[in-house]
Amino acid sequence: MLRKLILVLGATALALTIAIPASASHAKPAKPAKPATPATNTLSPHALCMQALAQAQKTFKAQQRAARKALLTDQKVARMALLDSQKAARTALHTQQAADQATFDQQHPNATEAELQAFHAQQVAAKKALHDSQMAASKALHAQQKAARKALHDSQKAAKKAFRAQQKTAKKACPKK
Repeated sequence: MLRKLILVLGATALALTIAIPASASHAKPAKPAKPATPATNTLSPHALCMQALAQAQKTFKAQQRAARKALLTDQKVARMALLDSQKAARTALHTQQAADQATFDQQHPNATEAELQAFHAQQVAAKKALHDSQMAASKALHAQQKAARKALHDSQKAAKKAFRAQQKTAKKACPKK
């Protein structure tokens, strides 16, 4: 074990002694600072208008992305909350059934086959009922989230169409070169 540790440390030290001088020798020289641009090089009204349109488009796209990201984050939180509550319910049922089994065994030390089957059937039915209700809740959440994503997509599609029409009009209104 000690030999392996020394071997690894030696290999690391060798690699560093080779790599450090090699990386230091290829340093790029500092670039000279750019001279300040005089105030006479201002943009034309057309260029300013086009810049404003480009900035509006960037802002619009950022808003669209932020809305989608917020929806997906909220949906993930809701899904995780549902999964956590379902896990807690399964754990509680398991604990309750274990306690019921212990009580049954204590109350019926020599249980008949019919009593055992009835008790087992009751526990299986409780597990199935919990499973079915959890599946229904999961499907309902999935359907609700899918509808919310579709509604967001449709509203963003309409907003994008309106924004493009507005941008086209604004572009025509920009002064010519």
